[in-house]
Amino acid sequence: MIIKLLGHFKYSVVLLCLVFVNVHQIKAQENYRPGYVIIKVGDTLYGKISDRRTGPFGGIHDKIKFSGKGRKKRFSPNKILSYRKGDSVYRSFLLDGEATFLRVVSEGPVSLYKYELQEQGEEMVLDIAYLKKESNHELVRADQGIFGLKRQRLIQFFQDCPPLAEKIRRKEFKYPHQLVDYYNEWIKK
Repeated sequence: MIIKLLGHFKYSVVLLCLVFVNVHQIKAQENYRPGYVIIKVGDTLYGKISDRRTGPFGGIHDKIKFSGKGRKKRFSPNKILSYRKGDSVYRSFLLDGEATFLRVVSEGPVSLYKYELQEQGEEMVLDIAYLKKESNHELVRADQGIFGLKRQRLIQFFQDCPPLAEKIRRKEFKYPHQLVDYYNEWIKK
């Protein structure tokens, strides 16, 4: 009987340990990294930034979380110009009439930004590529998921660079970053 009780006790202790470990993991999944926020008036706030939560109940936040100098604050895309979290920089843009954050991939005469889409509870983040010329405020979607580049739209977008428009027509490029690199090099010459 004592041996049976000890067996149940060991089982209970192991079960409690597993529960506490899992609770600790869930709390630790808020993904804060060093960075900064540039607010609309131009001030820069340095601290730690979280823009997503990993794990089974994770996802990308609608508002980023900022923690620094004893204060915590949340910022929506229409309240800030940009933010940096770790090695990634995000800028606020109007996309389909709604303010949202886009990750900066490269900036130049033509810039490449990625809209990150993640369903709640999913680990995979889908990237949707957008292009923007320095001389224009319009964002143009560059890809259509697994179906590749939006060729007709991109031919119009790059009409000021006939060699690139022709290469797009002949399907010489597969990825938006190739178009951006080609155009930015062409403009320099």
